[in-house]
Amino acid sequence: MQRYFHDELRQLRDDLILMGERSLDMTRMALRAVEQGDDSLALQVRGMDDRVDELEKRVDREIMRYLTLFGPMGSDVRLLLAARDIGHDLERIADEASVIAKRAMVISERGPLKDLLHVPQEGIIACEVLRLALDGFIEGDINKARSVLERDAEIDALNRKNYEALFGRAGDTAKVSASHVELIFISKALERIGDHSKNVSEQVIFILSGEDVRHAR
Repeated sequence: MQRYFHDELRQLRDDLILMGERSLDMTRMALRAVEQGDDSLALQVRGMDDRVDELEKRVDREIMRYLTLFGPMGSDVRLLLAARDIGHDLERIADEASVIAKRAMVISERGPLKDLLHVPQEGIIACEVLRLALDGFIEGDINKARSVLERDAEIDALNRKNYEALFGRAGDTAKVSASHVELIFISKALERIGDHSKNVSEQVIFILSGEDVRHAR
């Protein structure tokens, strides 16, 4: 990937990488907050979200500056369009990590939750998929980017299992605890993190090959 970023675009690339690493750190910390009932970790995650928002704004300014000053054509335009979408998806991942942290604090207030359903496994895979998406971007590795598209289905399947574990038992929702409802929101946030990681990888494939794989079956 680095060979596509000449000197004028170096800061843009670095900021996108920083956004990605921070978003991944936030996701991992939020999941630890869920598993350990650690409010201090959850608060750290929520405090980090503003920094990612600022990075997204800076990425947008860098893109506009390059478009205005250099009048890019061809592959540079493709790169800039993809970079803006990547920045947006990374910011959304940070937002979802913040949602997980918020839900973790609500669960913590009600006392330990022994049964976390499939959320820990779903979280591990979501972090692995995000890591693959970032490495595909950093290394310019189209195979890693494509592998994200395949693994996203694993997260979707675990999210469905979480719903079925609570609401698929003869349709009886009366015995579902309020904390488990919060856990379902966490599961959905992880599913969205997988979706945004997939979007990042689709843009990496577009940058590297010109192929538009969005909405492909």
